Amino acid sequence: MSLFSAYRDGLTRGRYQDAFDEMFADPANLVPQAYCRTLFERLDTFSDEEFTRRVNVADAMLMNQGVTFTVYGDAKGTERTIPVDLIPRVVPAEEWTHIERGLTQRINALNLFLHDLYSEDCKIIKDDIIPRDLIESASHYRRAFIGCPVPKNIHVHICGTDLIRDNQGIWRVLEDNLRTPSGVSYVLENRVILTRIFPQLFNQYPVRPVDHYTTVLLDNLRAISPRKHSPVVVLLTPGVFNSAYFEHAYLAQQMGIELVQGADLFVDADVVYMKTTRGAQRVDVIYRRIDDDFLDPELFRKESSLGVPGLMRAYAAGNV
Repeated sequence: MSLFSAYRDGLTRGRYQDAFDEMFADPANLVPQAYCRTLFERLDTFSDEEFTRRVNVADAMLMNQGVTFTVYGDAKGTERTIPVDLIPRVVPAEEWTHIERGLTQRINALNLFLHDLYSEDCKIIKDDIIPRDLIESASHYRRAFIGCPVPKNIHVHICGTDLIRDNQGIWRVLEDNLRTPSGVSYVLENRVILTRIFPQLFNQYPVRPVDHYTTVLLDNLRAISPRKHSPVVVLLTPGVFNSAYFEHAYLAQQMGIELVQGADLFVDADVVYMKTTRGAQRVDVIYRRIDDDFLDPELFRKESSLGVPGLMRAYAAGNV
């Protein structure tokens, strides 16, 4: 039985009639979009059994490489592999360029919004663009940082934007994750797995690379360092019990930086140091993967043992 037999049955029963079809220009006759033709022809050679076998191979690869996450609240505390959809979504270059341009514009707008919001002037409230109550009642609004200098006026260093496609085929933003966006390591590993499972497809499609992500990330982190000569960058993790710990370890390893926990850092005279076997080493940039409330017990949650006492003083002083 062809991999698409069940899909055809679903169409005849009206199961997908309200959905946008990303693969087929003529779903009833299984005529693919021009940019999906090669993908369709390859997948159409698979039986259900063969495709299931490849799914199992992908899951085994993820488990063997430790690409797992833990679900909070799961009584068993079991690690799970990230679900991998082995049917890749093909986005034409022209379409992706449009998305990329829009996302760049959106991130710039979000950065300008935060810059204005935490300025002494705060024009967006004074000009009645946004009601004051809406801002001041927000749980993550931090009054303590009004007027606090931000390196190069960059408030949004990393943004994880979730995109969806509606039933008209229009790309829309579901949400913007600005505080501690997570998931990029799974994107990188997913690409590696797909290239191994479908090597012929990647030879036939000019797919844009993603493996340079950690290089770009490290360059961006170094660029905001208060010290320009050999800046020390670390990744601050809550620890091994965090659901995204694999990603924290993965990114630190790929960037060649230290993976640290709060207990590994301390603040002296508003400067952050890392404990090492060679003594204290000054830290210039912290890629933090800890939520705001747990970053600094002096300013936020006093019972937090995940953060670093005095960290925000060092930040406000421009030393980290």
